[in-house]
Amino acid sequence: MCRALDGGHVSVGEGWLSQVASRDDKRARRERAEQMRMERERHDKRRRTLITAAIVAVVLVVIGGAGFAVKSAVDNSADEPTRAPSGLTDDGGVALTATDLGGSAASDPVEVTVFEDFACPHCKTFEDETGEWIDQQVAAGAIDVEFRPVAFLSDFSHETMSAAMCVFEEGGSKAYRDFAKLAFANQPTEGSGLDEKDYVDMAEQAGAPAAATCIKGRPFRDWTDSATKTAFDQPDSEGDKLSGTPTVWVDGATVNGPDGSDGKPTVPGLADIQKAVAAAKAS
Repeated sequence: MCRALDGGHVSVGEGWLSQVASRDDKRARRERAEQMRMERERHDKRRRTLITAAIVAVVLVVIGGAGFAVKSAVDNSADEPTRAPSGLTDDGGVALTATDLGGSAASDPVEVTVFEDFACPHCKTFEDETGEWIDQQVAAGAIDVEFRPVAFLSDFSHETMSAAMCVFEEGGSKAYRDFAKLAFANQPTEGSGLDEKDYVDMAEQAGAPAAATCIKGRPFRDWTDSATKTAFDQPDSEGDKLSGTPTVWVDGATVNGPDGSDGKPTVPGLADIQKAVAAAKAS
């Protein structure tokens, strides 16, 4: 049956077909919208994946670079393994003779041994009082000196002794002697110290600029312990062992200063050393 709607001529069949077409069109639009939404999600997921991968790559590069830097620092610090300095005497000392100071070799110099700790204030006083005379006597061929540094007072003791050995290896006995005098002149107050640059600068002033690499590598950091133990375990010619610094042997025997108020001998001064050297020459 056909009905006219609002005076039109659309049949019932035509209206139904129009409704069906409308529903199909809406469904198609929904499907396209859903397809577009899923496509956006896939796109966003790929984008997030790429960003995450890029971040991970950057982090790995940073970590790898940091790891390389740390390894390089460790490798650099281990470039020079712990060892004993070359060129020392059999007893682990630095021999200073007339030829080292530009003089002529003597036929029968008196043997003097000086034990010193670079952090010891009494050693600094001893150097201030006797150092110039010792150098003069060495240059004149009257005495040969073996310097036996030890390190038992502080970290400064070890660091300075280690740096001094670098200077000795690179510059010889005179450079060591000049470095030692600079170390005492720049001896810090208790509890403080010098930094790496200070040691490098002093090495350069002492005539051994090439010691900088050794000073930075610190190859003698552990050797200072064993050298100190050896020095304290070695008796003088009368069987007396080292008990502190400075200690001076002349012809192998310990030289003491006058007895103190407690009855114990004091640190020897210039007059005590001169007297002992004169006695050794006369014997």
